Amino acid sequence: MEKSVFVNLVKEIENGINQNKDKVNQALNKEVSKGNLITLDRVISALKYYKNVDGFFNEGKSIAVSYPGRPEITVSYILDSILYNNQITLCVNENKIVNDVLITIIVECMRRLNIKNMWINYNSTYNEIYLRDNEKEYDEIVYIGDFYEYQMFKSFFKKEVEYNNYGYIKLLIDKSKNQDEYQKIMQYASKENVCLETYTDIDEFVNESKETDFSVAFINDFKDINKLQKEMRSEELLINTFPYDTYNFKIR
Repeated sequence: MEKSVFVNLVKEIENGINQNKDKVNQALNKEVSKGNLITLDRVISALKYYKNVDGFFNEGKSIAVSYPGRPEITVSYILDSILYNNQITLCVNENKIVNDVLITIIVECMRRLNIKNMWINYNSTYNEIYLRDNEKEYDEIVYIGDFYEYQMFKSFFKKEVEYNNYGYIKLLIDKSKNQDEYQKIMQYASKENVCLETYTDIDEFVNESKETDFSVAFINDFKDINKLQKEMRSEELLINTFPYDTYNFKIR
């Protein structure tokens, strides 16, 4: 796909969401009434990001992703799949109402621009059983969600299942010594629907770190900082800082 066509598609999706705002908001309200705390703010941020991409690739993979159905993940995986020319099978475990509306809007935007959908494979009935029965069709299977639920999920499959920690943070903090930071990160987690796994013991924090983790530590002792820098396995580790206003989890 040419860059100009891709950018026009992103703009058309943004327009499509705005033109169907009542329908989208009704879907969001239904999700909220079921206890799902989601907004479209991250979707808009994702669309802005994809307006400015440069590189296009031709991986030609078939990828399946099982995730809680956060709409920004839906949009990002779809646009990312177009960028890399991959087919994405979306297995939405929650927030199905808003995803049905959102994906319908995206497919309709493709139709209006005379773009044949060669990337999106979605049905609200897809679950881990469907993915297991069709796992030979996929080059990659990705799970986004709680790590312990991932352990159970991957036992369904013969091939390796990748884990993505989108929306999950490991946090080491002394609440009494870092009260202001703790309140700020709790507010951030509540606003952005982020799950925090909080630790007070540095050894436990280090021992339970995994290569897929995004971890944050608020500590003052130089020896502890040195220990984390040497021993932590987290893919990303922030020490005594957190970009509350600008941080975005990674899809890939």
